[in-house]
Parts: sequence; C-alpha cells; structure tokens
Amino acid sequence: MPKHNKLIFYCCPGDIFDGPKPERSLVQDVRDALADIAPVRVMIAAGNHDYAYPGSVWLEKDKWPENVYIFPPYWTHFDFPELHAQIWGASFSAPYQYVTLLQPVDDKPGELQIGVLHGDAYTPDHSVYNPLPQAAIAGSKLNWLALGHIHKEYQDVAGDTAYAYAGAPEGHGFDELGEKGVLLLTFADGQPTAEFHRLCQRRYEKVSVDISHAASNQDVATTISNALQQTVGDDYSHDLFELTLTGSLAPDVPIKVTDVPALLHTFYVQIQDDTHPAVNYAALAQEDTLIGNFTQKMLHAIDNADEAKKPQLQAALQYGIEAFKGGITNAD
Repeated sequence: MPKHNKLIFYCCPGDIFDGPKPERSLVQDVRDALADIAPVRVMIAAGNHDYAYPGSVWLEKDKWPENVYIFPPYWTHFDFPELHAQIWGASFSAPYQYVTLLQPVDDKPGELQIGVLHGDAYTPDHSVYNPLPQAAIAGSKLNWLALGHIHKEYQDVAGDTAYAYAGAPEGHGFDELGEKGVLLLTFADGQPTAEFHRLCQRRYEKVSVDISHAASNQDVATTISNALQQTVGDDYSHDLFELTLTGSLAPDVPIKVTDVPALLHTFYVQIQDDTHPAVNYAALAQEDTLIGNFTQKMLHAIDNADEAKKPQLQAALQYGIEAFKGGITNAD
C-alpha cells in the first residue's frame, strides 16, 4: 500500500479481489491495510470480478474503516466540501455491465469533479464490462476519471476530461509485461498531472536473444545476461523472463539449452529454443544431389520473391533441408 504525506484520496476502480467471495482473512487484511493509511480517503468502485452482489463484503458497511467509501451499483457521489471536491462513481453488481454506468455531472466552478469506475474505454463498442465510449467520457464533464479493468498503464483525454488506467500493482503473468504500479495525481488550477510510481516487486518480461556467436552454454548465458541488462536494466535478478533464443548454430557446437537456466541469475526463466543449424547454402546448392538441387531452386525462388514472402520461403528452405537430413519426422 503506497504512502504519501500529501495523499488525500486513494482511488480503487475495481477488482481488488479476484472473485466475488474472497477469503475472510484476506478481506480483513485489506480492511486493516486501508485503515492504516487514514486519514487518506479510500474511494472504491467494485469491478466485474469482485462485484457488489447482495451479501457481498462491499455491503458490510459497518465492517469497513471510516476512511473507506464504497460506491453503490449506480452513479452517485460523495461530497468533500472542506476539500472543494466531489468524487463520483458506481460499482458493478454482477459480472457483466452492458450499459455504461458513467453519467454527466453538474458543473460546479471551483470544485474538483473526479470519477472512479471499472470499465472498458479500450473496446467500448461491443464490451460487456461497462462500455465507456469517448463521447460518454467527454460528456461526463469530470476533471479526471480513474479507471480499472485494463492491467496496464494508459492515459488519454476525451473532450476536457482526462482519464487513465493505472494498471495492476503487480503483474500476474507473461500477458502483463513491464513495470506495474500506481498513478499519483496532482491538481494545479484545476488541471490534473499524473505521475507513475512503480510498486511491483517483480516484472514479467519477454526477450528475444540471438545466440549465433555462442560456442558454449556459458557463452549463451553471458549473451542472455547482456541482453537483459540492455533491455530491462541492471536490476533484473528479481524478475521473471520468457526468453526466445534465435540465430544459427554449427551442428557440432557444445550447447544444451536446457542447461542454460542454471547459469542465469534470474528469479525465474523459461526458454523457447528457436535456433536453427548453420548451413552454407551456397555450397550446398553446388552439390549434384537431391538436397543440392532443392537448395538451388529455393535460393533462386528467395532471390526473386517479394520481401513479404521471403521469410516464408527461407523457413521452407530450412525445414526442407532438415527433412532431407532426417531432422524432421512425422511426429514434428
């Protein structure tokens, strides 16, 4: 839970929990953590995973700390006159929300109008997760709209309304790459500025590494380490990586890819080996054999092909040669 000595509101736009019936111990941990950051006001709009159904933990109002404000399943607001601010929002009451919950707010000069919603501003046309078209966001007249549902940072403006997804505070897998955290929002003369703050302990990253010049497992590990430093920085030992190895290797090179992870200083790594044997195609095309004739014709086709088609033909050449040499079986 981030702490900041000038923090006034902490906006949570849904899916704090992975499901509608979280374990009681987890719920209490969240309540205790939110109480610990008082007097910061915590504004919660339940999402499609942890929706506020009758009997849900969100409706146990007497069990939540006094600094926690939970939106009902309709568009409404909490007033904070001492701060010249209104915080608007609405919670999901079911896994799906077909009609937008976002509504226009009254224009109140000198007051901040901030919205907190779980919803889909990415693909609103056919979304079943509270669709938020640009016109609805622009028409809301909010100064700022804090959104949840998309697990990556994204900021944009519709009309005079700025809106953003902070993303998830921690990645959940290799479909949620890079740094994760929160957006720290400040207002100057009514104009918002959002600054990203990293919270995640570990990053998920996908990296492709060419190991064509490697001559041993240690060479491969060194090449990978250099690539990780260039891609994500020196502090990568706590992170999780999905690596794809590319390039060409001599058939007799003493490399066993499955042994490489033990040589890497990473929290977790999985490796996809997409390397291929190094072949002197020009020399092979001179042979008076079936494989030589095949290579000659394929090289001619590649030379005369459109750029878009060349990768497909080059792959066909590679697989064809492997088949001639018995490297591909029916099982492949």
